[in-house]
Amino acid sequence: MTQDAPAEDDQAPLVEPIRLIGGINFTTWADLKWSRGNLHVALLQAKFVEWQASAPVSLDAVLREDRLGIDLVARAPKGIPKHDWALDVGDALHNLRSAFDAVAWGMAHFNDTEPTRPKSVYFPICINEKQWKRALNDWVGEINPEFQERLRILQPFTYMQTRGVSFLSMLHELDIQDKHRDILTVSADIHEINLGGSFEYEDHDNQAVPRIEMFSDVRFSDGVVLGTIHAGAPIRTIGHMILRPAMKVQLTYRDTVFDVMPILEQFVTESRRCLDILLSGLGGRDEPEEAEWSPMGVGLPPV
Repeated sequence: MTQDAPAEDDQAPLVEPIRLIGGINFTTWADLKWSRGNLHVALLQAKFVEWQASAPVSLDAVLREDRLGIDLVARAPKGIPKHDWALDVGDALHNLRSAFDAVAWGMAHFNDTEPTRPKSVYFPICINEKQWKRALNDWVGEINPEFQERLRILQPFTYMQTRGVSFLSMLHELDIQDKHRDILTVSADIHEINLGGSFEYEDHDNQAVPRIEMFSDVRFSDGVVLGTIHAGAPIRTIGHMILRPAMKVQLTYRDTVFDVMPILEQFVTESRRCLDILLSGLGGRDEPEEAEWSPMGVGLPPV
């Protein structure tokens, strides 16, 4: 009696991905580091809100000695705790970045394996094939092939266009930058200024049109002149003008300025997504196509 040949549409048995579960078969350190980074971001947001409510800043309009214009002078009577905020940003970045190194360490030691060169174990961030081959030689080539593929698929060289900005690269470089210097700047955002009722021309028949010049190379601090209203002719003030600017806390990366909270929130979201892929893979064949890896680049702010 001959055995029936297998149907052509028969599939090989589905191999379940290795799921790394903290406290069960894997270290909990990666999840703890991510949670601590997320906590620093939440605390920083609370600090921003509290400071803005308790220590309002303003711009004071001061008539210039030549009476040809008005200087916009920053007033921050309680100061701006920029260095304290910068430390919180650095702590958030460091913990989010460290979560990836914790995963790498756990993969290298999975099932009580001892890596050949433990001091070389780190989470690689490779922008080209050459760097990836070096990582394979350092330690990645020793681990389970499934883990190797999870590491490879997250590497910037697999999906980023030339000169693109990847989440992992930016997180890594900002973490290094924070170790050497304060990475935050504070600025005032003035969308519009209502000049009505603030001054009048000494010569009422004057036809000059005032213009506003804001200085982009100064940092907001008490007493700093942030800009000037050029009247074009002698003026006198007829009322005390005080402006309430919207404050921005920003950081600079590769000559591009980012608002701090939106970029930190993106780091938290994207790092969690990447960590989940490292711990659980992309899912089985029965899952929808939406489960495929779709990398999130860092959105550049509008010009």
